[in-house]
Order: sequence, then C-alpha cells, then structure tokens
Amino acid sequence: MAAFIFFVTLFMLMASTPRAYAAQISAAALLLRVDQLGKGDYEKIQDTIDAVPSDNREVVFILVEPGIYNEKIVVPADKPFITLSGSKPNGTIITGSDSGNIFESATFTMLDSDFVGRYLTI
Repeated sequence: MAAFIFFVTLFMLMASTPRAYAAQISAAALLLRVDQLGKGDYEKIQDTIDAVPSDNREVVFILVEPGIYNEKIVVPADKPFITLSGSKPNGTIITGSDSGNIFESATFTMLDSDFVGRYLTI
C-alpha cells in the first residue's frame, strides 16, 4: 500500500512541474500578416522580421499575402522559430534587384536556426 501511495504522489508531483506548464505555454504562436496593400500588420517582409524580438522563444508565423516583393531579406541568427509562408503556392515572389558579387547581392539570407519557409518564390 505504501508503494501505491508513493507512486500516486510521484505522479501528482510530475504532473504539476514547470515542464508540463511550459509545454502548454509553448503551444501558442504569434501570427503576423504582410500585405503590400496595407491590409496586414506590415507592408514589407523585412519590417515584419525586424519586429520579432531578439532571442525570441515562441513560434512566429508570418503570412505573406500574394504579390511581388522587391526586397532583400535577412533573417538574423538571434531570431529563431520563424515560419515565413506565402498564402498559396507561386503567389508570393521575393525578388531583389541588386547586382554584384554573390556574397553581397543575395535576395534572401537566412542566418537563423529553426526557420521554415514555404510557398515562396525567391
């Protein structure tokens, strides 16, 4: 009987640990919308990425409405857990009109880990 009480008590303590609480909190995500027509939170993709706090710990989902975005995008190393997504395949085009050597004229530079990109034409 003492063993049963011990395991029930142990189970109750494990269920109430901060780890279980943190798992519930981390399920939340921040949604930001980019729309060139001004109907989203931002009009430029880079402005949206810049708005993500440094050393971010929550998932940030950036939805980019269809259009041609003439920007140079840089996702810094201190902004993890970003998902950058067009709203439909082939609808979001990111083009940089820069020229020069390959290291200075990239249209999209991703220095971050835990990055996801989808439905983007770059």
